[in-house]
Amino acid sequence: MDRKTSNTKDPLTILTTVFNHSSFRSNQREIINNVLTSRNTLAILPTGAGKSICFQIPALISDGLTIVVSPLIALMKDQVDNLKKKGVLEVAYINSMLDSSSKERIYEQLKESELKMLYVAPETFVDNKLMSILKSCNISLIAIDEVHCISVWGHNFRPDYLRLQGVIKALNNPPPPVLGLTATATNTVEEDIQKQLGISCDVFKDSFDRKNLLFSVLTLKSAIRKEELLKTLLTQLKGSAIVYVNFTRTAEELAEYLAGEGFSVSHYHGQIADKEERRRIQNDFISGKTRIVVATNAFGMGIDKEDIRAIIHYNLPKSIENYYQEVGRAGRDGKIANCILLYSKGDERKLRILIKRNTPSAKQIKAVLDLLTRGQGMGKLSYVNVKRVANDLKLNEVPIRLILHHLERLGAIKTYFRIYRRAVVRMQDADVESLNYYPREAEEIIRNAYFKRYLNSWLDLEVLSSSVKISIPKINNVLRELKIAGIIELEERDFCTPIKVNSDIKDVDMVELLEIFRRLEESNLKKVENVVEYVESEECKRKFILNYFGEEYDGECNACSVCNPFLRHIGEDVEAGEIPVTDEGGKEIDLRLPVKREAVISESGNLSVLEALKKWRKNIAAERNIPAYCVFHNSTLIGIANQLPKTKEELEGIKGIGEKKIESYGEEILKITSGYKGER
Repeated sequence: MDRKTSNTKDPLTILTTVFNHSSFRSNQREIINNVLTSRNTLAILPTGAGKSICFQIPALISDGLTIVVSPLIALMKDQVDNLKKKGVLEVAYINSMLDSSSKERIYEQLKESELKMLYVAPETFVDNKLMSILKSCNISLIAIDEVHCISVWGHNFRPDYLRLQGVIKALNNPPPPVLGLTATATNTVEEDIQKQLGISCDVFKDSFDRKNLLFSVLTLKSAIRKEELLKTLLTQLKGSAIVYVNFTRTAEELAEYLAGEGFSVSHYHGQIADKEERRRIQNDFISGKTRIVVATNAFGMGIDKEDIRAIIHYNLPKSIENYYQEVGRAGRDGKIANCILLYSKGDERKLRILIKRNTPSAKQIKAVLDLLTRGQGMGKLSYVNVKRVANDLKLNEVPIRLILHHLERLGAIKTYFRIYRRAVVRMQDADVESLNYYPREAEEIIRNAYFKRYLNSWLDLEVLSSSVKISIPKINNVLRELKIAGIIELEERDFCTPIKVNSDIKDVDMVELLEIFRRLEESNLKKVENVVEYVESEECKRKFILNYFGEEYDGECNACSVCNPFLRHIGEDVEAGEIPVTDEGGKEIDLRLPVKREAVISESGNLSVLEALKKWRKNIAAERNIPAYCVFHNSTLIGIANQLPKTKEELEGIKGIGEKKIESYGEEILKITSGYKGER
């Protein structure tokens, strides 16, 4: 660490001298103080609120090592590089992409207590050598970024996070304190995070209200093509923009269309295999070279760009959590930014089909079990390419990884550090004596007949391993060492998880696995229902979002498409740039434009129906342990009371009631309204 911070224990001094900030943002000081007293802490702060400061400052103050769990390899590298630029040198990262010499160097630094912070990906903890070393370290804190990834009820669930409870218990005695950080968590997810980590936390929440964000929902009329409306929007709006879509094909085709219309645009999704290409797309957007990126939700985490002026959701988001995290990337400079959701009736159906398609059937789960049992045999390693298995079964990777996690939890399998099973090698030099690591193994590989035969083409490392009697993980390390030394050029492919199958796999209860996925599907469908309710609700959009996250908000924001008529007509004849708004960050927005009136009861006789509906809603909310607005918003109940529907078909015509709501509550509502038919 830089000499100027090495002796100070004062958070504010470190904030000003290392991070060049004059004061703490909301809740940062309180969270830091709580962490410094070794208390388990959960920080729920909006995107752009400075979460990393909350663990970086305690790390520089504490005597021991802070482990930072981060889900993205690129993100941890960026944070480490930025810290080193600030003079914080006692920091490193370790992940599956690191060569063995770099890992060994970090292992030595850990043994000599030379590091203040170590960034790791959650899957890295399967490395037995790393875990053995960490158990001997003085660990002062485990900071878990994007901690909502541990909850199957949250968005962006990642099965690798589920191993963290075991990691926490294995390190130190008693275990080190934990700081979980997330930008989006409902009360349910907040509780589940603590359950999955096996700890109880002091919870710090900042307001989710981003006053400089303008929320618009534009429902498309059948005659309007969505891509044409998007083109109009992007013509009217100024500055950088991200357009979020749900499918890789949509990203590619929409970017091609916009480029043909003269926009500076690129596309981004998780299927872009070339890491350098992904980094180039990100850097061009951050630098302003590219104005627009059309992307799946793979884009955005770790994008440090303050002046994004618009986030447009071309497809319906999968959850309110996803939506709010993604729009939170706009306007981090405090200036006005537009958050626009384009909605057409087919969006919900496509999303429901996608969710159901990614719920594994009994047949698909059995296919995974059969794949494992017909591998190398009990007790031997087999190499499973999760991406390929997912493609073969027409699922995404998350359910496959969740199946593997539960099989490991049940003792049926043991997973190990992921490896590459195929490689292309091009020789540049033959001198292996200068290698710091594995010179003998390198020589054996280079002299091998199979290796020589398949130079410059794809090598099957499993075949090579059998031939040279060296394990595939070690061959991975040897080839990377040769690449660093300039002896070979190397391409790697076929990213596999080594799995040892135990005899207990024969006793796995399929019913338990099916029930887990049934509940997960139900949760995901409920999240889609919440998004549709947000779209169709005639209540303030800001209020809806804040209420969803458990935050009270009773004002009229005048900065959403319900409260402000200007924002209902973006993309038509009103330019967003003409809306008279303040441009100073952090101040209350006052657009001084007409505010939409609340829905009212049309006849006084219908008040008794409304009261009966409210009483029914309160009982349902209590039974299901959910907020009342999650059943129906007031405006929807008023609509029911005004129209007194007699059939489910008539219910469909009332704003805020979708197919799922009718299925869940339709008969009960009709029982209430049928008793008041005489008052119509």
